Amino acid sequence: MVLGTGVMAAVPTHPKFGFPVYTNQPSGKQLAGQHVPALTPALTPEEARKKFVLPPGFEMRLFASEPEVVNPVAMTWDERGRLWVVELYEYPLGAKPGEKGRDRIKILEDTDGDGRVDSVKVFLDGMSLATGVLVANGGVFVGQAPHLYWVEDTDGDDVADKKTIVQTGFGMEDRHELLNGFTWGPDGRMYMTHGVFTVTRAVNPDQPAEPVLLTAGVARYRPESRQMEIYSEGTSNPWGVDFDARGNAFVSACVIDHLFHLAPGGLYARQAGQPPYPYAYELLPSIVDHRHHMAAYAGITIYQGDQYPAEYRGMALQGNIHDNAIHQDRLTVAGSTFKAGFVQDFVRANDGWFMPVSTQVGPDGVVWIMDWYDRYPCYQNANADPAGVDRERGRIWRVVHVGDQPGKALSPNPAGMDLGKAGTAQLVGMLKHPNVWQRRMAQRVLGGRKDVAAQKEAMVSMLAAGPGEDARLAALWTLFSTGLADDAVLDAAARSDLPSVRAWAARFTGERNEASEATVARLTRLAGDDDITVSTAVATALRQFTSGALTVNTPPKHDLETTAAAITGILEVLLAKTRDTQDRDFPFLLWMAVEPLVIRDPELTAGWLAESASKSLPLSGRLAYKTMRRFCDARDPKTLEKAVELVGALDASSPLMVPVLTGLIDGQRGKAQIPSKEAQAKVSRLLNHSDKEIASRAQQLGSLWGDAAALKASLARVVDDSAPEADRIAAIRSARQSRSDELRRALLQVSRGGAPDPVRLEAVRALGEVGVEETGQQLLSGWAAMTPSVRRAVAELCTTRWQWRWQLFGAVEKGAVKRGDLPPTVIRTLVGTKEQA
Repeated sequence: MVLGTGVMAAVPTHPKFGFPVYTNQPSGKQLAGQHVPALTPALTPEEARKKFVLPPGFEMRLFASEPEVVNPVAMTWDERGRLWVVELYEYPLGAKPGEKGRDRIKILEDTDGDGRVDSVKVFLDGMSLATGVLVANGGVFVGQAPHLYWVEDTDGDDVADKKTIVQTGFGMEDRHELLNGFTWGPDGRMYMTHGVFTVTRAVNPDQPAEPVLLTAGVARYRPESRQMEIYSEGTSNPWGVDFDARGNAFVSACVIDHLFHLAPGGLYARQAGQPPYPYAYELLPSIVDHRHHMAAYAGITIYQGDQYPAEYRGMALQGNIHDNAIHQDRLTVAGSTFKAGFVQDFVRANDGWFMPVSTQVGPDGVVWIMDWYDRYPCYQNANADPAGVDRERGRIWRVVHVGDQPGKALSPNPAGMDLGKAGTAQLVGMLKHPNVWQRRMAQRVLGGRKDVAAQKEAMVSMLAAGPGEDARLAALWTLFSTGLADDAVLDAAARSDLPSVRAWAARFTGERNEASEATVARLTRLAGDDDITVSTAVATALRQFTSGALTVNTPPKHDLETTAAAITGILEVLLAKTRDTQDRDFPFLLWMAVEPLVIRDPELTAGWLAESASKSLPLSGRLAYKTMRRFCDARDPKTLEKAVELVGALDASSPLMVPVLTGLIDGQRGKAQIPSKEAQAKVSRLLNHSDKEIASRAQQLGSLWGDAAALKASLARVVDDSAPEADRIAAIRSARQSRSDELRRALLQVSRGGAPDPVRLEAVRALGEVGVEETGQQLLSGWAAMTPSVRRAVAELCTTRWQWRWQLFGAVEKGAVKRGDLPPTVIRTLVGTKEQA
């Protein structure tokens, strides 16, 4: 779960353009100060309640506590307003092999309206490391890595009868960071999160396909097609996701900055590692302007209830388990994204056992807090204590607003509410409700109604007239999630007077992924919109067409050439906006849409760039820079020639010259290729340019190409079996600074080949510096042919990175590596790895 963090690491920025760039962040180590246990004994629920400090006019109310709930880690509601809670008793090690797990899901209900639970039912037990739950139409989704289950109660007795694995492959490397935070999004899909030290390769076991890779961030699941998709990548260990009134996604994070606005297709600053997609060339930052003393966050709510004073609407609330508090931030619009500023501590427990792992708005319009309640914030520290993780406590709290009426009665569940029994027309009317819980629940229940189409006109009328923006958006979201958002609906939304509705018209057009005439006309209209949020939504939609980025297992319904022809005009409208905009996200998301087209025909792209520059058409240097980076990363001599020829085609005083040269330099670093002498001459002409910045970059490129020739010669010596041993070792030491793919391939060839042991050992040592995630597995694949000394070096190397440790551990479990071949120090490390798992 979220309990546990590493060391903050700053994200460097590009020296010319200022945006954050890819870097492998150190994973860090335990911080003793923030990981010590609570220094006071556990309090009874009543004692704990008295110590809370809240803003004036608010009170903390206890809904449930031990023994009604123990070790609560996830919660959600059904349409009757009953609270479903996952008890994570087996955290962190999981049940012992052959033993029944003790994790379970309970249904908690207050049947008499006094504010305290009086009905507790066990829906499902026997689980191990369950961390997610979400009630759906006809069943319940349950997350228990490595599986996502669809669980059904077939006879209506509130006890699970049938479990089906609908996805598998969720990572379990770090038990702080398992799949979690299940919630319904505005589009009617299920969203979930997991952390950066856990790797998921999700597949539907009934429909084998290429796994969906998530290394950190937010994924979503389509129940109707049983498909997993990536929504956005990055942050650290997000534990839950929530959406504001306009459907923007937010997560809280640990160690690094604590609050992120996540756009679909965005890649964000990370605590460690790099995102799987290599061609963005930057990472988007957080939205905070401050940091707190303690920094381990869990759960997030963008308050949209109807019980608090109006000034609380739209506030971001995040639980901080190391500070035993709930912090409140104000979200301020900043173009297509936001800035977050600290307002106050919404809740301060004054109790070191208070661990708020989830905050959500309930059917009563108040914030509910799930309290893990433990002396330790991290299991690594708890494991060193004979008492270990607390197995006896857990609380569910409600923060109610009473104003000047202390003790004012407020039922957790409005009397007689059961949206499952409401008529379809009544549910459509519920989309106007001032509390977000009712709107979201009505949308979900409507998704299971066979007669929902009869209410289409009512929702179309609500989309046009409200009342209010919340109702209009709820109507559009429900029309889409129920399959009723046809071209006429989306065209009406595209003409709305509300930018938020127009933006979702664009988003949903992309989700349909159909390059029809109606689609092109609608997106062309929206591309010219003056509102930057609409422009950003169009860029997001275009990415659906060019790469199918959010539909990993679903091929586009049209080929890339047809798509390019259809959307070229739309792209040119959007590209024209990038030169002058100061918006943070729009150029990034537009590049993500453009990138597949850029590399599809480099000659066409280079020609278009040159023509644009000659006609002084607006184009941002940021995108020109990325285009050159992408050309270099094609690792194709012809494409590199086109890139260098573009330098010659540009006027020497073109504003694109510096970003184009900079992109070539950064794209060639460590992996330079040598273009033809004719192409190099086009850069040489700039060595004496009057602009010192241009002249300097031309000189850097010349040096890189000279270094590339030397590197090529060094790599040839590395793999030359006829070369003297000393020469090969010297060549490895000389070439290791390049950190290039070519160097890694040469080092792997040598380490697994028949070279003398000193050469092979030098190659293994070099791979310790320049290796990537798969290097450990690649080395281990040659284990059988290795001498004892090389095996020892490879085994010791594999203990230096967590990914490689797991690869070695897996090889030992499968018998590919014999335990007797490993040094004692390596065995101790692997035993520790197993215990941590």
